[in-house]
Amino acid sequence: MPRQQRAVIDTNILIFDTFEDTENHAEASSLLNSLTEWIIPSLVIHEYIWALRGLGLGFREAREKTLEYLLDAKTTLVQVKLEDILHSLRRSTNFQDYNDLVILSTAQRTVKVLATYDQELRRRALSVGMQVLP
Repeated sequence: MPRQQRAVIDTNILIFDTFEDTENHAEASSLLNSLTEWIIPSLVIHEYIWALRGLGLGFREAREKTLEYLLDAKTTLVQVKLEDILHSLRRSTNFQDYNDLVILSTAQRTVKVLATYDQELRRRALSVGMQVLP
């Protein structure tokens, strides 16, 4: 993959990159390394911290790992905007849809490239003409 690509990063990419014993660790790490810019929606940071808690990490470990991503030179943190929330609320049918559609809306208004392993989110992104990685 050429090193010029920017992508909106979904939470599961960060989770797989974080944990070396996950099935997609090597691919997620390689993907992040290949990108020139990680566009991380603020919602993804919140999801990531809560996912780390759910996976048994203590707060200090979760904080340190989150800071690694936030302070990386490749990271651009993108705030969720009102339009993203409205987009999601109007199209969501359940709580999981809500977060996914906020992330999708963020990708649509920024670079139109989304990195995710979530099959439903991938399908939705492709249906609106976005590029999906990996």
